[in-house]
Amino acid sequence: MIPWTYAEPILYVDLTRRTARVEATPAALKRGYIGGAGFVASLLAVGPRGDQAARAAERVALATGPLSEETAGRMAMGAALDRPALSSMGGRMAAALKGAGYDAVVIDGRLDRPGVLVLEPEGVHVLDAGRLWGLEVPDAARQLYTELGPYWATMVLGPAGDHGVPYATLVHEGHFAGGSGVAAVLGAKRVKAVAVRDTLAVPSRCTGCTLACPAKLSPDAGRAGELGLDAPAAARMAAWVRGLVAAGMLPEPIELLTEIAYRRGVGALFADGEEAALRRLGPEAARYLPALPGRRRRGIGVADLLGTCRRMWRERPGDVLRSALVATRGLLADAV
Repeated sequence: MIPWTYAEPILYVDLTRRTARVEATPAALKRGYIGGAGFVASLLAVGPRGDQAARAAERVALATGPLSEETAGRMAMGAALDRPALSSMGGRMAAALKGAGYDAVVIDGRLDRPGVLVLEPEGVHVLDAGRLWGLEVPDAARQLYTELGPYWATMVLGPAGDHGVPYATLVHEGHFAGGSGVAAVLGAKRVKAVAVRDTLAVPSRCTGCTLACPAKLSPDAGRAGELGLDAPAAARMAAWVRGLVAAGMLPEPIELLTEIAYRRGVGALFADGEEAALRRLGPEAARYLPALPGRRRRGIGVADLLGTCRRMWRERPGDVLRSALVATRGLLADAV
């Protein structure tokens, strides 16, 4: 498979009925949305056969882009909530999904008990995950590695996702995504992890990347990752709680982030996010909220649509475009 291409099928999974089917990736979808986040947004908004159906309640979509292989490193994901929640993840997941033969995966329905959604070129099945439910990310990932073996890319929920914390994340080999609500929706579907057989002979660029990613770590980030919590949201909550404790409005928590992830103790007050915590604590608590960092407003970027690493796109756009043009020369000639 060349890097600049599509796998062609989209996989549709119904967890309630335990069924799956594949449909060819529509040419109109490729022309109109390119891939990645564009595919996700479209698949959340329309029916599985492209009709303008009402958005499926709590649908989750995963998608690669046309560069989601050697030159890539981002898999887009989203969930249909009151408004579409979008996120993306680095690592091997996008390359593995394309290697398994899928441009995108649409997940509807809900399991009746915890499970691991397993995706392979040969088909789809669900493994029982009752033994994993409630485990922290390192423990769950270690057990999956022991049971499945090394040739799998997995993204795992921690106890935060299992317990429906809205800013829970999915974790894949040190990469995080889903704090926008996607992970919480997967947790509500009783999906503890998604495992994709990694059939590619060449690893994704992210695996051997020489570009140093900006430091995102805070004192709370490591523990947040183990629990499957969004690190920036967890750090903000921790700073808020420290202020409330100093003001005498709350008792000192034993281990705040653990209590948030498992919805117990002081953490239970903050497990549903800031607005819910303010309703419980009263307007006085808003005085101790840390200031939000300034963020530049932006929409879906080119890297999100292509399925390539944002940092690589920003720092080496020429490399990405040259690779795409070389790989697509034959395809473009055929299309003219």
